[in-house]
Amino acid sequence: MWLLLPSDKGLSWVRPAEALGVSQPASGELDMHCVLLVARENVLAGTVEIDHFHLGERPRKNPDDPPPGRGWKGQANTHKTSVMAMVRRPTDVMRGTLAGDARAAVVTGLSARASERVVEAQIEPGAHLMSDEWKAFMAIGESFAKHETSCSRRCPRQLGRGLQLRVPRTIAGVFHHISPQHADLYFHEIDFRWSQRVVTGNVIRKTRHGRESVRTLSPRVTPALHLTNVFRTAIGRQMRQSQYGCIIVKSAVAVFG
Repeated sequence: MWLLLPSDKGLSWVRPAEALGVSQPASGELDMHCVLLVARENVLAGTVEIDHFHLGERPRKNPDDPPPGRGWKGQANTHKTSVMAMVRRPTDVMRGTLAGDARAAVVTGLSARASERVVEAQIEPGAHLMSDEWKAFMAIGESFAKHETSCSRRCPRQLGRGLQLRVPRTIAGVFHHISPQHADLYFHEIDFRWSQRVVTGNVIRKTRHGRESVRTLSPRVTPALHLTNVFRTAIGRQMRQSQYGCIIVKSAVAVFG
């Protein structure tokens, strides 16, 4: 666990295998069980930004199959995995305040019903929702206390975009490839790293058009302080050895979606 916490984006299975003197499959199994210890069950409250993006590389061309996105009935626009990103904004800009919380989950087909199921499971109904003008988000926003769209200049969504960019960089630089069936397990680790940040102050930045904007600085806390949150989220989870010598984690958190 200590090898995983200091890294900014994650740790490949090769490094723990070299440090612990075990094989890479054994290192990967230990990593997966450590990730289960940081999975969280609390729902997001306050001001929450939501956004969706697609994960994965461009599939190989098959001359026998038509390409996606041609508008034909019954065919998907893309073969990539659809992901929903949810980020809670910090409650205050005072120094030392927690810089928010994050969740990411796979949405099957990015349909309105699947998106609503994911959002309702992660965000409480009394939250203030911020999203774009996608029709599924407009329908989901009616179930919450307040909903704003990005058409207004008072509704910037930098945090959701930041998580959207962090997930592909982490996968490309550390994991290299993840399967859609196990993506939620990797998202537990990415969400935990994103949430271990505190507000340190504000800074004025200028855009390329010369317009000034105030940005909140929120670096990660030291790895030693991560252990407190790990132990807090690990309550109620048990790691046991099976009769075949494998490790079994009994957890109430959904592991594979």
